[in-house]
Amino acid sequence: MTVSALRPLPPALPETVDGFLAHRKLKAKRTLNDQVEDAYLALVQNEKFQAFIFAVYDEQAVEGSLAADNIMAAEMIRDKAKAAGSDLAKEKLATISKALGVVQRRYGFSRKERRYMIRGEIIPGDNG
Repeated sequence: MTVSALRPLPPALPETVDGFLAHRKLKAKRTLNDQVEDAYLALVQNEKFQAFIFAVYDEQAVEGSLAADNIMAAEMIRDKAKAAGSDLAKEKLATISKALGVVQRRYGFSRKERRYMIRGEIIPGDNG
């Protein structure tokens, strides 16, 4: 008898990306940041949402303040979570707003990163 005959075969891997994602969701609890990312990706093509996350200076903000625009974007995320029946719907707007910043940094699109970007490359900020 050979050694390979004594070792059982491992379970088959999923054949699709959806299969992998479904397995991950079953095994690991999604973090708040992950939940915000899901809503962010669902909203990112919405013109109103884009307007709230676009500005890098207060003067460019829809509501005249980056902080106010962050809260408006967080409200849209929370509304999306309510419609999806997610636990994220119970979170405070300030918490969602902070998680929104984390999500934007995951993709390299935070306000600060984009403020110091020219032709897709980040240049040093004005404080060194």
